[in-house]
Amino acid sequence: MKLLRSSYYVTFAALMIVASLLLASCNRGTAQSTAATAALETTEPTAEATATPAAPPERILLVDPLGVATPELTAYLTSFAEENSLLLETINSNELSPQTAETRVVIVLADAADMSELASASPATQFIVTGNIEPVGLANLSVITTRAEDLAFMGGYLTQLIAWDWRSAGLVATDTEMAAEKADAFLNGARYLCGRCTPFYAPIVSFPLLAQESAQADALAWGVPIFTLREHYVNAFYIDPDAASSDTLDSVMAIEEAIFNDVEMIGLNGTPNAERFTALLGYDTLPAIQQLLPQALAGSGGQMIGAQVEILTNNDPAVITPARIDIFNSVAAELASGFISPLSIP
Repeated sequence: MKLLRSSYYVTFAALMIVASLLLASCNRGTAQSTAATAALETTEPTAEATATPAAPPERILLVDPLGVATPELTAYLTSFAEENSLLLETINSNELSPQTAETRVVIVLADAADMSELASASPATQFIVTGNIEPVGLANLSVITTRAEDLAFMGGYLTQLIAWDWRSAGLVATDTEMAAEKADAFLNGARYLCGRCTPFYAPIVSFPLLAQESAQADALAWGVPIFTLREHYVNAFYIDPDAASSDTLDSVMAIEEAIFNDVEMIGLNGTPNAERFTALLGYDTLPAIQQLLPQALAGSGGQMIGAQVEILTNNDPAVITPARIDIFNSVAAELASGFISPLSIP
């Protein structure tokens, strides 16, 4: 009986040891499995976020190869760009490559014959171009026309407006681009003021008169028609830039001694010897740009409007008075709107 009991205890003890070993073995496996899983989880690679390149800022591009942008125009464009969260960039070359969508509007302050090709290659960009350019029917190309004949017309008008006893004349070269059109426009501008401008005092002849020589002619050649103008007591002159050499201007000013009157000269902005002129004419494109730019930014283009001729330099306010400026501006506005044709005056 004691032997049986002893055997029972031995067997029970052996079973307990085996059970303990099996339990320990299971615990170790679970721990190792948990550690392995934890190690696997911690060593898994994490995906890095891909950097997205910033979109280029949207802009207005001003192309000004001749540096003709006025402070007023620059101030307007700067303010407009800021109000619409755009950058304003200015370049002095008109050699442009096709533009992408971030260039919202391109403003070109110069004649550029290839603008239609550039606009066609840049469908997401609106273009506003100044110059003597014919419209081509592109929905993203607007034109502000600046025609040489408009300047000559208003030059004739202002010359006649300040002439004493209607005695006016124009000096226009014969062999330059649009020479005939400019001469015709000058005469039409003067006649638009007074029709057949017949003076009160002798010698009696209808004004304005016209003197023409080659652009290469020297002061001696110009002296012949200028002498004829002196004989008619001409005291107000429109002088085309191609005729405005220093020697020719000297010959014109020398008339003062013979006619006992001041000589006044009207020229164009950028003409040689500008300081010798009573007034200089040019184009103010700001009103036209103010009209077109908001529409262009909204995607509406394909328009054509005329730039208005203005008196940009007035060196003698006693002659170019505020009243005369008002009269001049009213006619210039009609010309810009197309109401007056400079080459066809009834």
